[in-house]
Amino acid sequence: MDTNFKDATLLVVDDNKENLKVVGNLLKEFHYKIAFATSGHEAMEILSVTPVDLILLDIMMPGMDGFEVCFLIKQDTKLKDIPIIFLTAKTDTEDIVTGFLSGGVDYITKPFKKEELICRINTHLELKYSRELIKHQAEELHESNKKLMQVLHEFSTITCKNNKK
Repeated sequence: MDTNFKDATLLVVDDNKENLKVVGNLLKEFHYKIAFATSGHEAMEILSVTPVDLILLDIMMPGMDGFEVCFLIKQDTKLKDIPIIFLTAKTDTEDIVTGFLSGGVDYITKPFKKEELICRINTHLELKYSRELIKHQAEELHESNKKLMQVLHEFSTITCKNNKK
């Protein structure tokens, strides 16, 4: 399985260094660029200086849990569009629902299957890039429409002046 998103930067947030190692090795195998954080506070610091395409976020961490981190990210206008996939050992329906309500786009329980994780990452990267493309095209269309309206206005002004003669 090969990924089309080799230039994507992923932030992996987990307080367990062994989990970071396992996930990091898997992501390296698929040629992602990776940043690591061992706490919610460290994740927020990294996000303030490093552009990230997707976040894999654990829930159970000391200090600030993953739900809080997700909520903070979604409140930040510069970060809110980054997809967050919860990658956690918490399997209760209440936790899963809280994950989605706090702004997560997906929820994967540990232990995970590597193929499933990569497929979900790719799906959410594709959705993110598609949304960005649509937004860019909408902005271009808006600018083109403004220019067209200016030309039409100028044309109608000229036509009106010529009709008065």
